[in-house]
Amino acid sequence: MKDIVDNRRHITLGKKLSLAALILKENGPVWCGAFATYYAASALGSKAFKLMDHIRRKDGVPGMNSRALNKAIWEAWDWQAGGEEWTPNEAWKTAIIEHILRGYLPQGGHFLEIGPGGGRWTGELIQRADSLLGVDISASCVEVCTEKFAGTGKAKFIVGSGHDLAGVADRSLDALWSFDVFVHINQAEVERYADEFKRVFKPGAVGIIHHGTLGGSLGGWRSNLTHEAMLELLKKRGFEIVASFKEFTHDGVTHQTGLYEDAVTVFRLPA
Repeated sequence: MKDIVDNRRHITLGKKLSLAALILKENGPVWCGAFATYYAASALGSKAFKLMDHIRRKDGVPGMNSRALNKAIWEAWDWQAGGEEWTPNEAWKTAIIEHILRGYLPQGGHFLEIGPGGGRWTGELIQRADSLLGVDISASCVEVCTEKFAGTGKAKFIVGSGHDLAGVADRSLDALWSFDVFVHINQAEVERYADEFKRVFKPGAVGIIHHGTLGGSLGGWRSNLTHEAMLELLKKRGFEIVASFKEFTHDGVTHQTGLYEDAVTVFRLPA
């Protein structure tokens, strides 16, 4: 939630009004009234957030994490920075690439990236893969990445639904990567994605997902997914958990995987 306030300059006034109407439709006047209080008066943010969290848990409203709202936000986003506005520093990004992406993903094969956004990680994935499919809920992101990586000859980008992999063939994937995406996806949609992972993974395929751990209790526009729920839903579908961590050490320096105690989970479909 705090991210929406801090980054509101990235969205035009007209788009903000459209988003406000969508939020009202999906969450009702009580939740939206609480959100308006938080937005207008950050000094009262703590109490407002607690009320929103209570309503979301009690009534099952999606909060800021519905598929429709995620799509609307990312369609409206200014992608000129390519997603690097979420990179704290180059040392952190290098560590993520060298320790996590290169450390766990195979060399070669057919890769899937869920939520490439502006292509922040996509170039590195393309270098590692024989072919790459990027699936994003935002048509704007698909357009940006299609143009940006047109010269590679081995990347394709399509618009997805936000909860399934309808454009991906059965048993076709060797690797999956998704960063700064599942932190915004509620558990019900993550469950559906996990069913799809089971369908599209080849035996031995590896997935890496960056996700929230606290069910949105610290804000940060995080979804209702917890660390325990993420691990359990993967295990329930027969995946092995290779690693799951909130911080890691690379070249003697300890890095956080993300804000708000986010985690990275590496999982594998047994061969």
